[in-house]
Amino acid sequence: MRSLLARLAVLGAFAVTLSACSNGSGTSLPFAGPPNQGGATSGTFQSGSNGQTLLRFLDGSPDAAAAAVDVCVDNQPWGTLNARAVYGGFATGLYAVTGGITHTVSVYPGLVPGTNAGLECSTAPGPYFGTSAIAVTTLTTPGNANRWSIVLGGTKGSGTLGLYVYADPLFPTGAAGPEVISHNAAPAFDAGPPAKRVGFGQCTTTVTPCAAAVVLTGAGNVAAATPSSQTGSVQNGVVVSGIAGIPAGFYDGTGVAAGNPVPITSIAAPAAVAGQPYVVQLYAFDGPAGGLNLIGVVEQTLGFGF
Repeated sequence: MRSLLARLAVLGAFAVTLSACSNGSGTSLPFAGPPNQGGATSGTFQSGSNGQTLLRFLDGSPDAAAAAVDVCVDNQPWGTLNARAVYGGFATGLYAVTGGITHTVSVYPGLVPGTNAGLECSTAPGPYFGTSAIAVTTLTTPGNANRWSIVLGGTKGSGTLGLYVYADPLFPTGAAGPEVISHNAAPAFDAGPPAKRVGFGQCTTTVTPCAAAVVLTGAGNVAAATPSSQTGSVQNGVVVSGIAGIPAGFYDGTGVAAGNPVPITSIAAPAAVAGQPYVVQLYAFDGPAGGLNLIGVVEQTLGFGF
């Protein structure tokens, strides 16, 4: 167990890192930015009993903005996610905030794709020179270490656009074995018509098409998520499924009460992190024209000193 000073030194050495995702899959990097609003100066480390809460953001809406979205935590920039030219979903690395207090997450249309990230944060969560936030929520973080995923999900056309928050497992010493953590972040797909659920599975041989598709245990029919409001966040659940080893790929599709979900989108299994248990976060999110997309992020299970 690292001392508090050692933990702060390690976390403070890195700025928040964005992981651009190609063809629907990406790799999370074990970097975290400094926590905000710890009771003193914004954006600086604060000592005391509050633990760290680790956040990951996913841009998972096909029509939320024309070119990019800018994300703010409190009044600090998280970064620009330029996912709109070829829509495929972008996920960030992990961002650390101080636990035990509230934090405001605000998402704005990007001013210029890939540039000027975070200028809107100076006025967040209010408008920036007349440009209002796409979505805002207030996180009430626990006083101990925790992990959350925050997804900008849904579509404007279906009335489901919003921030969807998920309570992810914490890995103080690493996972017990290879596993997959599935998130249903596709509210427009859920709403239909017809109304349906999302399921997740493994592609055991080839990925495109997904041959020998096998359901991930417990994730064949994952319930729809509830959006968070500006004044409070709803912590949606996830499904954790143990797997025997690294498959050829993963897929999401129409959920079923029994048997294997019907594949819609498949991705190659992301590469493992050397020296760490294999843990993949799967996020099903809405695609254009009522479709369904998928992103896979290899989780960092060790190295934060929790």
